[in-house]
Amino acid sequence: MDSAFRPSAELLLSFGFTRFASPAGQARYSRPSEVGQETVVLYDDDEMTLLEAVNGQLLYCFQGRVASEAELRVLLRQVNWPAEVGR
Repeated sequence: MDSAFRPSAELLLSFGFTRFASPAGQARYSRPSEVGQETVVLYDDDEMTLLEAVNGQLLYCFQGRVASEAELRVLLRQVNWPAEVGR
């Protein structure tokens, strides 16, 4: 993919995510879910990882890139994460 979309902090915050400390080269955002914790990790190379911890287990959901905000919203819905502002 030539052009990758990197969600802004403002967008993730509007979805209810909170920024947490992370190692250099990463930005980590998390929010509670109905059954656990949802986490988005953004990397400096525009890759991202979506992780969900449920009942003490870490579930791998996605690692890669998206091309637009619309594609990010579709991805979030595919893993059953709300993708609305003001969650």
